[in-house]
Amino acid sequence: MQVNAVRFMLSAVAAGAMAACAAAASSESDVKVLTTDTFKEWTASQSLALVEFYAPWCGHCKALAPEYEKAATMLKPDIGVAKVDCTEEQALCEEMEIPGFPTLKVFKDGDHAAYNGTRKAQGIVNYMRKQLLPPLSQLTAETLDQFTKSDRVVVIGFIDDKDSTEYKALDTLANELRDEFNFGVAPGLAKEYGVKAPAVIAFKEFDDGQDILEEITVDSLRKFIKTSSVPVLGEISGETYSMYAQTGLPFGFIFFDSPEMREQLEKELYDVAKANKDINFVLIDANKYGSQADHLNLEHQWPAFAIQAQSSLDKYPFSGELTSDSVAEFVQDYLDGKLEPSYKSEPIPQTNDGDVMVLVSKQFNEIAFDKSQDVLVEFYAPWCGHCKNLAPTYDKLGRIMKGSGVVIAKMDAIANDVPSSEPELQIYGFPTIVLIRGEDNAIIEYKGNRSLESLVEFIEENAATKVTVDPKALKDDEDEDEEDEDEDEDVVNKAEEPARESEASEASEASEESKDEEPVQESKAEEPAQESKTEKPKEQGNHDEL
Repeated sequence: MQVNAVRFMLSAVAAGAMAACAAAASSESDVKVLTTDTFKEWTASQSLALVEFYAPWCGHCKALAPEYEKAATMLKPDIGVAKVDCTEEQALCEEMEIPGFPTLKVFKDGDHAAYNGTRKAQGIVNYMRKQLLPPLSQLTAETLDQFTKSDRVVVIGFIDDKDSTEYKALDTLANELRDEFNFGVAPGLAKEYGVKAPAVIAFKEFDDGQDILEEITVDSLRKFIKTSSVPVLGEISGETYSMYAQTGLPFGFIFFDSPEMREQLEKELYDVAKANKDINFVLIDANKYGSQADHLNLEHQWPAFAIQAQSSLDKYPFSGELTSDSVAEFVQDYLDGKLEPSYKSEPIPQTNDGDVMVLVSKQFNEIAFDKSQDVLVEFYAPWCGHCKNLAPTYDKLGRIMKGSGVVIAKMDAIANDVPSSEPELQIYGFPTIVLIRGEDNAIIEYKGNRSLESLVEFIEENAATKVTVDPKALKDDEDEDEEDEDEDEDVVNKAEEPARESEASEASEASEESKDEEPVQESKAEEPAQESKTEKPKEQGNHDEL
């Protein structure tokens, strides 16, 4: 792949200073600095190693650096830890297909794979040490007790028959989830641990210390591990979010705004949470994460409760007094499919006959999924700079397509929820543009550049309606733009010309474009840089995001 060259713009002064700092740090660091010349030889010589591909200007890389250093020290000498500066080794990073920064890869016996662990030192250490173990460790009376303490959650099968379906199920899950949990099997030792073979015990550092499963299949064991791997009623934060998210289970957010309220809610709702492990019940500090309540369509009145599905992001805000009985009934209605999801929506426009149709949540499905027409929708945010830059081009597109059978529409995705569970319509960045094809409602995301020509070509190739735009129409719009620019030229010339920004400042802007994008919702997992998307700027006084 081609790594965007703009990401590597650094001034000579900045680059020199960074190189000097790196050289000074590397002499005392347990992180090996790799170059194109040393990379292949070093990784080939390691039985197991972790390599970070980074850029010095990347904020996420800077945040990772101290944790990465700690992990390197804790892992030596068994596991090698190294890093590659992609501003210096651009060709190597292109060869390794590095999509964004930081990217971590695990190297094992000459092969490499993506690192899927957390970005904290202990999480890195736990993840990499798991790679040293076989997927399913064979345990004895001498090794079993120590193994139960080897991680925060350890799954051990007390299964005597290696040819049984229970053993095969355990082996399957051990291979599937080896990056997340330590798995072992202890034949002949069930009695010492108070169970009857075959059985599986999840040993954990929280709640009651262990959970037991006796009916063992692949599906039941997978569900058992998911529900056992998180506390019955813990507190969620930016640091713990990924632990809950990886289960794939819905969230039950319980908001509190004081230690006293937290204690009261935990006491009141613990048994409800314990009886409904198909939902991740979590306590959440409203003072710090109050904006999460906005995502859930909750008023800022505490305490508060809402359920949110991870797969569809559908939200179900609870209204009324939070008691064990009322919440238990609400949860049961959710599990039985009796609740309707809540969607935030602006009012339906009284007039909507402009070149670009304005969509709101209340009318979205009616218009977007009307099979008699193709609908191209831009999901935007009012504060999004890229959306503002796109607006004139998108307005022209609406004018050109007017009356063609292809509706050009836009929707404020901050003021409106998308009332659809289609994965392609879960909006994680702005602007997002999708075509909902008329004849079959297929959803096709636009991934081209933001030129009028590219948008028109996309519609011509993908719409059910056969549309051919006269190139003259595009040329006429270009001429109009040139006339507008000529009219404004005198005004511009009279204005004081801004000083040219330094090359280092340009590099800083480039880094903002290529930073890992955080989803609009809660997810903290870092995504490859996407220049076509933008993040909401942090404003003073904003609540933290999960």
